Amino acid sequence: MNHLLWTGVLVAIPLIGVRWIDSGAGVVAVLQSMVPIVALAVAGMLLVAVGLRLWPVSVIAGALLSICAVLAMPSMLSHTVAAGGDDLVVMSANLQYGRADAQSLVTAARAHQVDVLVLLEITPAAVERLSTAGLDSLLPESAGRSSPGAAGIVIRSRVPLTLLETGPGHRSQGALSEPVVALHRPAGDLVLRAVHLLPPTLSGASQWRSGLAGLQAWRQRQPADLPLVMAGDFNSSQSHPGFRQVAETMNDVHRVAGGGWVRTWPQGRRLVPPFIQLDHVLVRGLGVVDAGVVLLPDTDHAAVWARLSVRRP
Repeated sequence: MNHLLWTGVLVAIPLIGVRWIDSGAGVVAVLQSMVPIVALAVAGMLLVAVGLRLWPVSVIAGALLSICAVLAMPSMLSHTVAAGGDDLVVMSANLQYGRADAQSLVTAARAHQVDVLVLLEITPAAVERLSTAGLDSLLPESAGRSSPGAAGIVIRSRVPLTLLETGPGHRSQGALSEPVVALHRPAGDLVLRAVHLLPPTLSGASQWRSGLAGLQAWRQRQPADLPLVMAGDFNSSQSHPGFRQVAETMNDVHRVAGGGWVRTWPQGRRLVPPFIQLDHVLVRGLGVVDAGVVLLPDTDHAAVWARLSVRRP
């Protein structure tokens, strides 16, 4: 057991340290997504080592666990603001090739009083099912387009909107077509960008990393005083340096709400439980009132939502 614990702790050191390696290598990106699971494994090894009075192993495991705890702490503390009558509710849902149950999604949007809904991987057939389920009357404004497969992105809104950009629309740039809209509200306009990056794979992640760099560059081009929302499937988590660079100067709503270990993917799999947050709502110039996730049938992503305040954080 002593040798096994030593091996586990020594392997955990680089698996946690990989969090700080900014790379387009697929294996690095995949290992980074596993950091929370490694932290749980370290906690288990610490308990066993203490029980067996293996103090050198206990010290190293305790140090590693302390690092993980420091990293996790910001997501455990709430910094929300009070609700107001002019709050804006944003939701994002990846429909997994249009398969997600339309009625469940419309019901969730109505229950959370959603003002803006970002729909990813939306197909023409999914558009029809959502219309039948009542989405057109709930959120009549629309921007973006549906498409067979995974390329479709549509923004639905009860708030008047103007399409500003259609996004790159080229797989070589690491992202699918990502519409950008201005939302026109009495309290003032804000800009929302739908996000859907290509995923990293073991065989390569250069396009994924390029997509994150493109999002960072786009965010940096926006006027500093412009309220900004980025919502969608980033195919990235806080364990990826590229995502943290995108999120600089912005707030991840679930971290602000003290959501802890939020896991949006994969959903609905028997052998692999959800372990990573790929879906995010990032905001700048807006307060966060609350945030959460919604489990939808027939899709491997949980939907994410946020109630936002025009009062700055």
